[in-house]
Amino acid sequence: MGRVPPTPSGPWAGLLLAASVLVSRLQPAPAQTSGTIVLTPPSPAVGGTVSLALQDPPQDFVSCSWYRSAITDQSTRILTYFPTPPVQSNGPAHTGRETAGPGCSLHIAGLRLNDTGNYTVSVQSPTGDVTSTAVLRVFETLPQPTVTPNQTLALEKENFTLTCNPSPGADTLLWLHNSTSLTPGDRLTVLNVARGDAGTYQCEVKNPVSTNKSEPSTVTVAYGPDAASIEPPGPVTLRLVSPLTLRCVTDCVPAPSYRWALNGTDTGESGSSLTRNPTSWAQQGTYEYRAHNSVTNLTAQATVDVSSVLETLPQPTVMPNQTLALEKENFTLTCNPSPGADTLLWLHNSTSLTPADRLVLSPDNRTLTVLNVARGDAGTYQCEVKNPISTNKSEPSTVTVAYGPDAASIEPPGPVTLPLGSLLTLRCVTDCVPAPSYRWALNGTNTGESGSSLTRNPTSWAQQGTYECRAYNSVTNLTAQATVDVWLTGPDESPGASSGLSAGAIAGIVIGSLVVAALVGVGASFLYCRCRKDPPQENGAPVQVYENLPPTAGMGPVAPLRSPPDPSPTYQTLQPRQPDVYEELKK
Repeated sequence: MGRVPPTPSGPWAGLLLAASVLVSRLQPAPAQTSGTIVLTPPSPAVGGTVSLALQDPPQDFVSCSWYRSAITDQSTRILTYFPTPPVQSNGPAHTGRETAGPGCSLHIAGLRLNDTGNYTVSVQSPTGDVTSTAVLRVFETLPQPTVTPNQTLALEKENFTLTCNPSPGADTLLWLHNSTSLTPGDRLTVLNVARGDAGTYQCEVKNPVSTNKSEPSTVTVAYGPDAASIEPPGPVTLRLVSPLTLRCVTDCVPAPSYRWALNGTDTGESGSSLTRNPTSWAQQGTYEYRAHNSVTNLTAQATVDVSSVLETLPQPTVMPNQTLALEKENFTLTCNPSPGADTLLWLHNSTSLTPADRLVLSPDNRTLTVLNVARGDAGTYQCEVKNPISTNKSEPSTVTVAYGPDAASIEPPGPVTLPLGSLLTLRCVTDCVPAPSYRWALNGTNTGESGSSLTRNPTSWAQQGTYECRAYNSVTNLTAQATVDVWLTGPDESPGASSGLSAGAIAGIVIGSLVVAALVGVGASFLYCRCRKDPPQENGAPVQVYENLPPTAGMGPVAPLRSPPDPSPTYQTLQPRQPDVYEELKK
């Protein structure tokens, strides 16, 4: 742009302007010509700089003036430029952003939109004046345009319209459909809408300094549902309880609502697919679906036939497979059969069950409940399933009924008497399920034995007395007990061994001993008297009886024979040292 010429002020400006006018009037009027003004850059933008220069200006010009209008009106004069010496004289239309340059060019900085307009230059030259006018347009950087509406639902075979709202500074406007150019224009109307018209629409605006594009506006074309079908196509044959999946197929926008029916009855399903595990013959037949488009108000439908076939029944199961039930309480068993079973029966110890006061079956017979359990309810339970081509039975489920212990007893029953050192075996007898735990006590003191029987070899008097067994059922929390008295007989093991006997026991033993001794004496006397009355005879003659004489101090003559002594043995009544011990009688 070169150096900015000084701007005269005060009286000098007026003198220079007056001299310029006077010279022009004194000289003969030169011919008027027109020139061309060149803009650099040709499309200036807001905030930028532009230069307006006369193409091929006269080399001998003496002054030039620029006007912000199409005419050389003094009120629109921006400035006057004198090349020798370089002087710039500002006019009424000067804004402080304009300067003159070599060749009478005009430079404008900080461009604004309102700088847009006509600019005229007038050049004075001795060889002829030149006047030229040009249009300056200042361009803005375009803001993003908008498209209304931004969402459109158009019915097939009808119309829709979109409107672009650009900035006034836009020179051109184009429409894009799915990024492909359409015809220009700020309004776009699509007639007789087809499905291919769906997608995104944008408007694109341009000027020489910028290009901008709107956000996409989405157009949805509503149509359908078209002819419908069901996958898989029918007829469909499957086994009971096999998965059945049917899928509705149709072309429809927006997505339709669905309704499924079986043999004309609504199933309540509302999705595009239906999944089931048919467990009965009632779930076979004609399946139908209806697809309805609430926008187009159209409906399509399709049907498929589904049939089931019989299966060979797999083995059912009973849960639980082990049950411990308390007597007089309840228990429940559940059968898990194949859905292909037509009938279900319960067996107890291989015998069929039927509902009774204490036997309750669920409506489908799958659940068996036994109330107020009795001992006879124990055993094995099975469920048996059938259909027309097969029968199958579960593995046994074992039920144990817990009860007892009932009244206990000890074998052998008491009182038990045995010699010291003899084997003593006691057995606790009771009816109890499960088997109870046992505790044995002697005279109230725990013996440490925990089995159903107790075996000992009593070697002291301390091991006689009252034996007690206790049987405890940890499931029923019941206990039963029994006792037996055990007495020992035989010689003392050591002095004072009987000190453990009670006074009553000692008295009883003494009395018993006296009675036995008396009986023995009476028997001996009776035998003696009888033998004396009836001496022995042999062949009708008396038998010689010899008497064993006691030895004498020396041998002497044999004494004469005398009557034979009583050959019967003589018994002596002995006084017992202990009331319960007897000596063997000697002959």
